[in-house]
Amino acid sequence: MKFRPRLPLLHCAILCAAGSFSLPALSADSAMGDLLKVLRDKGAISASEYQVLKDSARVDKERASQEVTEATKDTVKISTGKSGLKLSSGDGNFKFQLGGRAMIDAAFYDKDKTRLGNGAEVRRARLFAKGTVYHDWFYKAQIDFAGNKTALKDFYLGYSGLNSAKIKIGNFKEPFSLEELTSSKYITFMERGLPNAFSPGRNTGLAVSTHGDKWGAAAGYFFDGIKNSSAPKSQGWGATGRVHFAPLAEKEQVIHLGAAVSYRGSDGDNEIRFRERPESHVTGTRLVDTGTISGYDNQTLYGLEAATVFGPFSLQGEYMQASVDVSGQGSDPDFSGWYVYGSYFLTGEHRPYKASSGTFGRVKPASIVGQGGIGAWEIAARYSSIDLDDSNYTGGEQDNITLGLNWYATPNVRFMANYVRASTDPTSQTEFAGAGDEDVNIFQVRSQIDF
Repeated sequence: MKFRPRLPLLHCAILCAAGSFSLPALSADSAMGDLLKVLRDKGAISASEYQVLKDSARVDKERASQEVTEATKDTVKISTGKSGLKLSSGDGNFKFQLGGRAMIDAAFYDKDKTRLGNGAEVRRARLFAKGTVYHDWFYKAQIDFAGNKTALKDFYLGYSGLNSAKIKIGNFKEPFSLEELTSSKYITFMERGLPNAFSPGRNTGLAVSTHGDKWGAAAGYFFDGIKNSSAPKSQGWGATGRVHFAPLAEKEQVIHLGAAVSYRGSDGDNEIRFRERPESHVTGTRLVDTGTISGYDNQTLYGLEAATVFGPFSLQGEYMQASVDVSGQGSDPDFSGWYVYGSYFLTGEHRPYKASSGTFGRVKPASIVGQGGIGAWEIAARYSSIDLDDSNYTGGEQDNITLGLNWYATPNVRFMANYVRASTDPTSQTEFAGAGDEDVNIFQVRSQIDF
């Protein structure tokens, strides 16, 4: 005689089993369904009882899933690693990241006539906080403590809920120059090339950007610097735009082309000055310097950029020009500069390219020092030039040859060594004529960590 359990008892047993299967993955749900089918096929339960138990198990599963979802929303995920300390809510609506960088330099100058001053400095000592609020709103605040002073760098709020477009307002880099927009953590040499004297850098304003798979564009309106004075003096302003296109944008093969323009006005209250260090920051001396240009009405900055990556080899170059409109000062000057450099990874790595922003990112060594590896080793050479002589302005001309060796011990730790040969051409002996005929040999090193 076959024993057939009563429905209430069997129902209770199966529902207990269903509860135990509701939290695990899909395999447990399938096993529960198979069990009910076996009991139905063997006559332990009727077809109607099978349907009742199946529905009850489904309801319990949905209730448990909802409870897990609600609990997840209240959790906070914490992670650490190469990108600093990260916190995020369970639903992904809120994210927070804390990080920074430290760069320590030392430089030795074999000068011709101009005193430069051997020494060491903390080149950058930055802390930042950034994150997102309700997924589409993002922010960043970054402060630099180098040089025994506090300087505000990035400080902005943005909105990214417009498909591929973003809106950003605050203090940040204007969209101009490939090398300027590439973070100092990732540039190939210790300092950017001589033409960086023409780059607007960080200013306060509003910008809109968008991008596709192989292109990007950004434009914005900015006021020069951060106004900390209540004096009735107008800030200079600028309208800046940049476009870039990468006909080839693979992981280890890149062709990048870009162009930028910036039209800048003075409102009658501003002066400008173009000058640049000899690709070394320990010294404060500028070998080329136009001096203060007073009474200018406006200036237009132009930039062309190109870069390519083929495996461990990369090539990059830019040309920049500043056309200045000066009132009552004779002809208007045009200043210009350019650089080109190549680099090669002896250990086979490559420079990672970000097609959306048209910049380069973090190098990841194939093997890490401290984990049995030797890190990534890169050699590089650059030629850069700047011409600040035009019309009645004799800021000087300078040509630099820079050789570099980079050791990426880990993705976050890098050591750099640069040799710079800086040469200036003779200029008229005015107060701001620069150093005149000068040849300088510079040896400098850097230790760097970011988190």
